[in-house]
Amino acid sequence: MELETTRIFLYLLIIILGSLWASKKTGIADVLFYLIGGFIVVNLNLLSPESQAIEIFAFIGVLFLFFYLGLEENLQGFTEGIKKGWKIAIAGVILPFTLIYFTEYALSHNVIKSIVFAMAFTPTSIGIAFLTLNTLSFSAKAKLQPIIVAAALTDDVLSLILWGVLGGILVSMQASTSTGITLDAVAALALTPLSNFFLFSGVMSIIAYIFFQFHPTASLQKNSMLLSFISKTKNSIYARAGASVFLGRQEINVAIVIMIFLAFVGAYIAEYFATSVALGAYFMGLIINEEHFSKQHRDTLFHDAIEKLRFLTLYFFAPIFFISIGLQMKIESLSLLLTVLSSALFLAAVLFIAQFFAASLTARYINALPWRSAILIGIAMQGRAEVTFLVAMAALSMKLITSADLLLISISAFILNLSVPFLLKMAANYHEKQDHSEMI
Repeated sequence: MELETTRIFLYLLIIILGSLWASKKTGIADVLFYLIGGFIVVNLNLLSPESQAIEIFAFIGVLFLFFYLGLEENLQGFTEGIKKGWKIAIAGVILPFTLIYFTEYALSHNVIKSIVFAMAFTPTSIGIAFLTLNTLSFSAKAKLQPIIVAAALTDDVLSLILWGVLGGILVSMQASTSTGITLDAVAALALTPLSNFFLFSGVMSIIAYIFFQFHPTASLQKNSMLLSFISKTKNSIYARAGASVFLGRQEINVAIVIMIFLAFVGAYIAEYFATSVALGAYFMGLIINEEHFSKQHRDTLFHDAIEKLRFLTLYFFAPIFFISIGLQMKIESLSLLLTVLSSALFLAAVLFIAQFFAASLTARYINALPWRSAILIGIAMQGRAEVTFLVAMAALSMKLITSADLLLISISAFILNLSVPFLLKMAANYHEKQDHSEMI
């Protein structure tokens, strides 16, 4: 068992290192190569998507990624992003859902399957957009990134609530084709996910109030009694063991452990209320930020801890999550690949057009952003990963779709995810050139 686990992690680390090297050589975001790496190893039978070790670390990868996203943001920036991004999100739910539903229904003539496909392709991947933007440098990034993240997050929340309602309806429809679904039944099904989400939001709001009123994160400051006690106790033990130099500054290590603990608390609260753990981790990251620290500690303890979390997230845990997406692309036969590929390309093209027009036109004509910014947002909203696979896997477990349908969803999402790093880099370069020409 230990040998098998070691082999799995060796392959994962080889993919991560190879992806970072390829990203540096090509200038393309490393997330693209994580996806390709997962696709290659699963079809060479080197790794399996059913691996429990990969599944656990991929879950931690989602949690760390969203927690880090929250830490990088602040509540003021998030609020401003929501104000500008919610319209983009709503348009990004309605148009893609509608077009994918009718496209899949034209292909399969199956109402239940068509709704599942529409639901799976509605949510946008925050991770794909963030990791790609993280590799780019252009003057408007600070302004546009909060809008993109807030729009994608709102997109995901709406999709999760919608799936909570539609998932139950679809199971009821499949169980009984003779009896119709009444309005009362729909209302009853909608009540649970909506109430759960509002309860989750209420609990997180209370936690935010406690943090900002009473500053419980004072325990992360260097001069706190708790941190001082833990550090002195650990230092005395490590000094006797001759390991104090190796372990470095204990206050940073303690701060990181406390932050990770709080991220899991947020995820647990979200899961308790049947909401995505990613949302729980993200909102906890939003709550814990540098505003809790006095100015003399912001450039030391807080930012040093964030830098270490950044390394763990962007160079280990998050890559494993994106590799796990590539592992869903297991091709059983060439004939199956050719059959699925043509449908996947068609679905990906329809979804790309629907999402692009929904996001870019809303950003241009409702948010009054310039065309170059609207186009960039339209491209950044193309990724399909976290919630897409959550919906698809849930639908498979409910027997609403088959494994062949899951493969079609996976390949369609894979094609879209491959397009984001290339097109977003081109859009960012164009944006920078236009900004520069206007300044001249």
